[in-house]
Amino acid sequence: MMSPTRVTARADIPEAKLSTYELTEKKEGQAFEVPRWVAEVLEESNLVDLSDEAVEADLFRALQREKLQGSTQLSHIDRDLYLRLRRYLMMLKRRDPRGPHYEKVRVSVQDLITMRLVKIITLAGYTAQPEPTSLLSPEELLLYREIRALVSEWRKLVLGEDRR
Repeated sequence: MMSPTRVTARADIPEAKLSTYELTEKKEGQAFEVPRWVAEVLEESNLVDLSDEAVEADLFRALQREKLQGSTQLSHIDRDLYLRLRRYLMMLKRRDPRGPHYEKVRVSVQDLITMRLVKIITLAGYTAQPEPTSLLSPEELLLYREIRALVSEWRKLVLGEDRR
């Protein structure tokens, strides 16, 4: 939420103080960077247009890298990619919930999630595999650990090693 985001003023914006952020006066059409949370406040007030091509570029780059890796090889993913994608999808949905652009991005996010999920589940099933912590987002790491624990318990049950 603190990462810089590029916006373009839809109209003249007077100087303002937003909580802990001071916004200097901006002219209509002026492009500038503000923290993501400020950009969202201004966008909801119809004062700016968010320029989130970077989010889409990151999404399609992540999709491409994931497709190039083997079926059990994860590529590196930005720690905040899912957060940024979720917020971007929310913004697109607010603008046009039935729009083709929203649907295209949503389907691409689903594809990325599915590809990574299959690989995470596969890796969690290996017994001597070290945690791929540097390749996973925090959300994926949590999921990986939960799946790995479930698989471990299931193995013990099948092998008669549980103590029930």
